[in-house]
Amino acid sequence: MRTYITPGTVRIYGLPGADDNFGVRDNGSGQMWNESRRIGYINYWTGEVTLAQEYVPKVRFWDEVRTLLGLKSAISSNIRYEYKVSDLETTAEAEVSASDSEVPRLRFVS
Repeated sequence: MRTYITPGTVRIYGLPGADDNFGVRDNGSGQMWNESRRIGYINYWTGEVTLAQEYVPKVRFWDEVRTLLGLKSAISSNIRYEYKVSDLETTAEAEVSASDSEVPRLRFVS
């Protein structure tokens, strides 16, 4: 069984350039949107999100140094996200019919 992010459930709040109440949301087909336009993409299998440059949080130099030394987390504490995960059954069962016994047919179980 393989897990993936359920399309249409991804929400990211607290990004620069985004409204904190609406955030950034996926539309169920792999696109990330703010209130009015498409601003990026999401891969539901890996969880990778690609955003337009103005929505990527900036890390200042001293914050980066502290992060490299292990003194601070690189991600801003006001950025939060939520999503749902689904399971995908990837096993297949061979189904043989009485009329065509030499050709196996595959039936996917969900």
